[in-house]
Amino acid sequence: MAREKSYTPVASYEQLKQAETAVNNAVTADHVREATKQHGAKVGYKAFCYLLTGKMTPEGMKPDEAAAAAVALEEAGNTDAAQTIYRLILAEHPDHPLAKEKWETRGNR
Repeated sequence: MAREKSYTPVASYEQLKQAETAVNNAVTADHVREATKQHGAKVGYKAFCYLLTGKMTPEGMKPDEAAAAAVALEEAGNTDAAQTIYRLILAEHPDHPLAKEKWETRGNR
């Protein structure tokens, strides 16, 4: 079975992470409504729905931007956060070259 191509919203990786954080922090329906008003138009409602339903992650939507953010984290000494991002990228894009190289460099398989 062929793997579907991932959805690529116009929003930046940082905007998607902000929307994901708002969704993850939502406790009530009012919180979800507020997150939708605040982030929905910025990231695109389709992307927001993917985040809300757990169908896709920012790393899956913007793997190259996410990998660049992870490299910056790694260069700043935050290796654990970088590795988390590489793992999330590889969950959606198992052959992503940079994420795969960085993940395996740390002894992960």
